[in-house]
Amino acid sequence: MKMKSPELVLWDLDGTLIESEPLHQESMRRAFLGLGQAAEGAPGVLPGTGAAANYRHQFALDPAEPMPRQYTAWYSAVVDYFVANLSVTTPLAASLECCAWFAAHGLAQSVVSNAHPRIIEASLRHLGIRQHIRHVCSGDDVARGKPAPDAYLHALALHGASADSCIAFEDSRVGITAAKAAGLAVVAVTDSAELAALADFSVSPSQPESWYALRQHLF
Repeated sequence: MKMKSPELVLWDLDGTLIESEPLHQESMRRAFLGLGQAAEGAPGVLPGTGAAANYRHQFALDPAEPMPRQYTAWYSAVVDYFVANLSVTTPLAASLECCAWFAAHGLAQSVVSNAHPRIIEASLRHLGIRQHIRHVCSGDDVARGKPAPDAYLHALALHGASADSCIAFEDSRVGITAAKAAGLAVVAVTDSAELAALADFSVSPSQPESWYALRQHLF
């Protein structure tokens, strides 16, 4: 499928611009320990899901059940630990180079992530690309995080943009589902053929030539 040249680029964060999933897992594990809950192994649900989904999973809470009061303190502990330990994360160099290329060519860019706004802001500054990003759209800013389209629709509204003028970069089924539900063309950042098949185009996190092919495809 030939995608049209975009006017707006919307980036997911974890797994797309930065590899920080292990830090997310460790942040949650330590916060659960603070509640007396030993989370065996990685406590996550699916790549791309937010803190609330992980908390509900750990305590087997029904999606319609309100969060208990201790959730706020738990979430704060998760965010604090993550921000304090960003040095252990790995930047995804090809994505960062593409982000800088888009900026040099005048494209508007924002980040759409299920992560807490503090985590997004700290990560972008750690990566050295905050100046390229116009808006930070967190799953905490909307009624439903990914895989619902709400955060993407919020980003489009902030830019005053239509879905057909935009592309989204995602690395997970959850994120691709959200972007597609918002009507966006999606570039999958993955080496998984299964995930690539869900998107309109795919690039490899470790193969810079695939990113060059993307730019040729778009422009």
